[in-house]
Amino acid sequence: MMSKATPIPITILTGFLGAGKTTVLNRLLTAQHGLKIAVLVNDFGAINIDAQLVVGVEANEIVNLANGCICCTIREDLLSTTLELLERPDRPDYIIVEASGVSDPVSVALTFRLPALRSLISLAAIVAVVDAERIQEQRQQIVQVGDQIAAADIIVVNKIDLIDPAQQQRVINWIQAIVPRARILTAEYGVVPIDLLLGIGQYQIDLLADRHEFAHQHDQDWQTWHYQTANPFSMSSLQHAFQQLPNSIFRAKGIVYLAEAPERQAIVQLAGKRASLQLGEPWGATPPHSKIVVIGRSQSFDSAQLTAQFDACLAQPTHELREEILTVAEWRRKYQNQ
Repeated sequence: MMSKATPIPITILTGFLGAGKTTVLNRLLTAQHGLKIAVLVNDFGAINIDAQLVVGVEANEIVNLANGCICCTIREDLLSTTLELLERPDRPDYIIVEASGVSDPVSVALTFRLPALRSLISLAAIVAVVDAERIQEQRQQIVQVGDQIAAADIIVVNKIDLIDPAQQQRVINWIQAIVPRARILTAEYGVVPIDLLLGIGQYQIDLLADRHEFAHQHDQDWQTWHYQTANPFSMSSLQHAFQQLPNSIFRAKGIVYLAEAPERQAIVQLAGKRASLQLGEPWGATPPHSKIVVIGRSQSFDSAQLTAQFDACLAQPTHELREEILTVAEWRRKYQNQ
């Protein structure tokens, strides 16, 4: 058992909406590293879908930090939750914080420099995950993307299978211009050598000494909407609804109950133009249900209209059930005219 006098290393996993943070996290957690890892998962919406998508750790080692951003509105929750972890008789060997896609990692890191945590935590790294296909578009639109990259000492350029070598090199050159000190790793489907992400040393917080924290206004900049139902969706109608989401929506994700596959959870994801639906684990003792979260620009979509749109996707009582559907279905989003 680790001595209570020994600081516990912590890694902050950051990256904009849909970059693939949870995929990288799951790869890491299911690897053979021999560590007892506790995971703090933050989602900006009222429902923390990401916490339900994390695999490889016991349920009591995943802490759900939802309905706010840990760099500002629920920062106190991050502080108190970390202290609770450290007070456990059997403390974790390592802590990973998966920040929300709109978080400022510097503000998160500075939380662990507060007097209550300074001697108990060793900030090992800030790892930023980048969507290789969408980063060129994002960097022109979203301030958070550049801030997240600038704060990191490791950058995972994810989804390189979706771009050509020339574009990949342009992305890497752009990142190197922002943060020359960072180690850049490329990945497909979040696959990164685990020993490059864990136990890598001490994050140089002094590099941020001249960085002044600024007042975040996430509630003003971003809007979230969520949908819950115990009734099954029609798969084709749900796919159509995701394809027709407004351009101002950057991210949508959920665990859904499909009429075509009623025995298994289905995971639906949208990031940029790409969307996918994948069959997951059986529902088991959990009653089938659906939870969907959408994140977009503030005041850029109508919540009531989205509710009506997804209500229309519910399967009718006469819906013909099929025993099997494709394990994975992928489609491209139909961007609407501005």
